[in-house]
Amino acid sequence: MPHDARTSRSLIGPFEFRKAAILVEATPMRAGSISQLLTGVTLATELSIFYHLHQHFLVDPNILPEYPNDFARWVAQHLGNGVVAERLANLNLFRAANLQEIRHEITVALAQYLAHTSDRRQVQPGLEFIFCQPRILVLPCRETAATPEAFLEALRTVDIQSIAYHLFESKVVPTGARNDFTRWFEALGFTDLADRLDTFDPYLNSLEDNRNYLVKLIADGLRRHNHA
Repeated sequence: MPHDARTSRSLIGPFEFRKAAILVEATPMRAGSISQLLTGVTLATELSIFYHLHQHFLVDPNILPEYPNDFARWVAQHLGNGVVAERLANLNLFRAANLQEIRHEITVALAQYLAHTSDRRQVQPGLEFIFCQPRILVLPCRETAATPEAFLEALRTVDIQSIAYHLFESKVVPTGARNDFTRWFEALGFTDLADRLDTFDPYLNSLEDNRNYLVKLIADGLRRHNHA
C-alpha cells in the first residue's frame, strides 16, 4: 500500500457501530378502509411512515415475511385485498431517496386503486390500522473499527439492531449514500467496494441474511483491493 494511502486512512475516524432503541406511541389516527389508509399515510409524520415500513426487521431479524411492511400486512389480513397488499409489499424502498418519495409512492398506489374500483370494504371495529409514532434513541454499541479488517470482524458479531440502524438510517437523515457502510469505505478510498455496497438492496432479505451477505461482500472487496 502506498504511504500516502496509509496516511489518508489514518485521518479517517474509526467506524462507530450504533443502534436505535425505538419507543412507540399509538396515535389517535386510525384507518378502516383503503381510502382512510390513504388519508392516514398522507397526514402521518415521516417517522410514522418509517416505523411502519421497517419495524418488522426488528420483530424477527431471521425472517422476511410475505408482506414486509405493516401497511401491506394489514390490507391483506384485515381487508382481504390481495391486489393492494401485493402492490404495497413491492414498494421500491431501496431506490427512494427519502421518506417523502416513499410516502408519494404509497399514496399513488392507493389513489390509483380507488380511482379504478368500487371496492369500499371496511374492517370490523377493533381491527383498524393504528398509526404509531416512534421516538428513536440512538445508542452506542461497544464495537468500533479503526481498519477495514477490524470492521469485517465486528460486523460478524455486532448486535443485529446495529445492522438495521446503519442500513436504514439514511431514509430518516439522507446522507448522499444508501447506508453508513458505503460512506465509511468510500472515505477510506475503497471506491469499488463502496460502489458495491451502495447498490446493495437490504429490503430483499432478512436482517441476518443481510449481515451474512455484507460479510461476504466486504471480505471479497478487501481481497480485491489488497491484490489490485
